[in-house]
Amino acid sequence: MIRATADADGLRFNASVNGAMVSLDTWAFINLAKGDPLRRQRFLSAIHSGVELLFSVTNAAELSGPQGRSADVVRTFLDEIGPRWFPAKLDVTETIKLEIAGSNPDAACIDQHFLKSYVADRLRPYTPGCGNLIDLSGDFFLLGPLLDYLGPQRESIYESSSKFDELLKTKMSAVRSLSKRDPLLLDKRFPWIPFDSARPACFVYFNLFRVMAADASSLKKGDAMDFCHAVMATAFASFATMDKQWKRRVDSLPKPNRLARIYGPSELDQMVMDMESWVVHRAAS
Repeated sequence: MIRATADADGLRFNASVNGAMVSLDTWAFINLAKGDPLRRQRFLSAIHSGVELLFSVTNAAELSGPQGRSADVVRTFLDEIGPRWFPAKLDVTETIKLEIAGSNPDAACIDQHFLKSYVADRLRPYTPGCGNLIDLSGDFFLLGPLLDYLGPQRESIYESSSKFDELLKTKMSAVRSLSKRDPLLLDKRFPWIPFDSARPACFVYFNLFRVMAADASSLKKGDAMDFCHAVMATAFASFATMDKQWKRRVDSLPKPNRLARIYGPSELDQMVMDMESWVVHRAAS
């Protein structure tokens, strides 16, 4: 959740996690916003009862695309989440480095720098002497304005993703080709690593590379964004949605582990039920 406080040194903004987290693909945002009204309300109720939303720059870039009635419905849904979200780091390599250095999960997962830049943009109209008061209630942190903030950057985000797509496919295809000549190559270059609760992103990141190297022929456009989403969502959330292929990849990671439960396109109802169960269990304990 994002909070604002004021003291003698000025305004302070902080994002922190205190409970279960949910991470959604773009298709899940749209289905929750436009689908079953009761499911939509139950999801929002779970959010306002303690579940936090893990929201990324790529979420905003993709959701800023649709226009017209569809965009209005999704934007209203996002605004109804209120301040019950926090920005996830886009650069997963930064997260990996922080985990290896021993940083706590909040520091490794939450993009405080992005939050500060977004807040600075929101505060730009409030110049000294303008006569306007800054409302630092939950409405200040609605997700709708974040789409406006990142909309102009949408093309550059996709361009960077496209370059990562090509790099990922080239490297994984090369490893796949070499592994056909040397069956032990994957074990040498990408050995399975066991789960470490202090480094969940490292576990997902390195093991997923092995899975993708073995599955290189199925890599496609957009997998760079999906890879980053899979690492952050699986490592730090409790509930996460993914398409069938990425769900299969994550499900193949070594066990036991304490990763997010992954839900496919036909499992949104089950995800909402599990979120509600978490809320009930938390209240009882």
